[in-house]
Amino acid sequence: MDGSQEELQRRVAELEARVAWLMARAEAPPAPLPRVHPAPQPSPTQVSPPKARVPRFSPVVLIAAIGAVIFLLGALFFLHLAIQRGWIGAELRLVMGLLVGCTLGGAAGLMILRRSPQLGSCLLLAGLGTLVFTLRWGAFNLHLVPTWLGFGGSVLAALYAGGLASRTRFSPPLWIGLLVGFLAPLLFSQGGHHEVGLAIYLVALMAVALAVPYLARIGARWATVRWLAVLGTWLLLALACSGVPRAEAGVLLGLLILHLLLAGFWIWLPGQGEARPGSPTLLWFLVNLAFSSLAWGLWLRMGLSGELFCGPVLGVAALNLALVRPVRVRLGGHGGDLGLLVLAAGHLAVAVPIVLAWRWVGLFWGGFALALSLAVEACTRHEGWAEERRPLQILAGGMALLATLTWGVHTAQLARVSQLTPFANRAFAEAVLVGSAWGLLTRRRGFLGVSGVILAELIGNIALALELSRAIRTAGGSALAASIGMTLVWAASGALQWLLGLSGEGATRRVFAVSGYVWLGIAGLKLILVDMAEVGAILRALVFLGVGVIFLAAALTGNRLRAGRKDGV
Repeated sequence: MDGSQEELQRRVAELEARVAWLMARAEAPPAPLPRVHPAPQPSPTQVSPPKARVPRFSPVVLIAAIGAVIFLLGALFFLHLAIQRGWIGAELRLVMGLLVGCTLGGAAGLMILRRSPQLGSCLLLAGLGTLVFTLRWGAFNLHLVPTWLGFGGSVLAALYAGGLASRTRFSPPLWIGLLVGFLAPLLFSQGGHHEVGLAIYLVALMAVALAVPYLARIGARWATVRWLAVLGTWLLLALACSGVPRAEAGVLLGLLILHLLLAGFWIWLPGQGEARPGSPTLLWFLVNLAFSSLAWGLWLRMGLSGELFCGPVLGVAALNLALVRPVRVRLGGHGGDLGLLVLAAGHLAVAVPIVLAWRWVGLFWGGFALALSLAVEACTRHEGWAEERRPLQILAGGMALLATLTWGVHTAQLARVSQLTPFANRAFAEAVLVGSAWGLLTRRRGFLGVSGVILAELIGNIALALELSRAIRTAGGSALAASIGMTLVWAASGALQWLLGLSGEGATRRVFAVSGYVWLGIAGLKLILVDMAEVGAILRALVFLGVGVIFLAAALTGNRLRAGRKDGV
């Protein structure tokens, strides 16, 4: 009995201990829950916006474009046939043409906005073309529409096409609007002198077309639109300037200045924050060249002094200098600085010979070509000017070619002038400048580099030979001696370049080797066929000995160079 009582007490004590442990655990504060960190969300800057879908060209678009052109021709034939046969009245024909054009234009707009921009653009061409040709028929054949309405309709068509292009970020509709706008002056021309009216119309067309990409903040990469707008405008302006009467030349010159400013807006597209304009320097150079050329013609037509034209030229130079800072802000760097500075220097180079005399223009153009070539070299070493290299290369090559032609003309004019001092005359100075420019351009690859090698060789060797012959004539030598002197120059030049080819490396070695062989061959042929035709035996022997010594000396020196290269010396 006592044992069972002790067992009972032991179990009661265990239960009390367990209850006490449970009570203590229940009164303790709850353990904190583990913190769950939310999954990191990408920041707004890390999420790239969806790229705009760029429609690709397909055979369907080609068929649609051909169909649009055929439809437009069919509409023209129908209108012509309806007029001849008298099927419908004049007013009804005009209304039908306008309705068809507006319907096609509206349907084209819906297609462009509803993800069929390419097919819609083809339909837009048919619609706007129908409208313009209908207005043309109404103005000239039916005399129901005033001519100014045709020009106004063309401007509205460009605005409508540009609006579609801005909504879809697809540029071809604006191409079509500009093409229709440029076609209108040719269609609605009344003959006579309306050059000022044409320039005013082009101002309105360019302002309306420019407002589309500018206000929509797009179009900086629409290179085709920008080239079409600028080149089409200045081609029509060239036609206007060629036939303007003297009384209206001043007004047209003022409009030409306004077009220069509009072209600057089109080329640089200020305020477009999301993209940089492509190839602006080359297009701006062409506009500067067109403006200077057309303004010069208008200046002379106004009867003003040619020397005073340096004022407008200096004004364009100042404009290019003033553009450096805003263009730097626009491009976000120094990519446009060099091109604008070169253009400013080029206009200064043109202004000086205008004031002095045009016979000095070769020196200034040669200096300008050399400056452009140095600018190309600077682009290769400066990262901020990398985008300027290609347009500057084209400008440098074009300017060097123009200076080369000028040098050729002046050299031919001065070839028989005996009073010139050898190596200290205008023709030789031009050769030094333009030859140096081509020499720098030989470092470029492709066609420009090959052209640089060929022209630098021609200019350098011809100029040196001519100056040596001039020196011989100045010293009292005969014409034959002067001719032989030219032969010796070319033989020495060929031998020297051949030796340089043996000691050079890579492409330089090949260039000098080929040039050496060419000039040695020219010297040998000239010696045999020209110089020795009418000379005595003694002089012939002496000349052949002299040229032979040059060839042998070159061969011996070349042999030593080859032996040294083999021995590793």
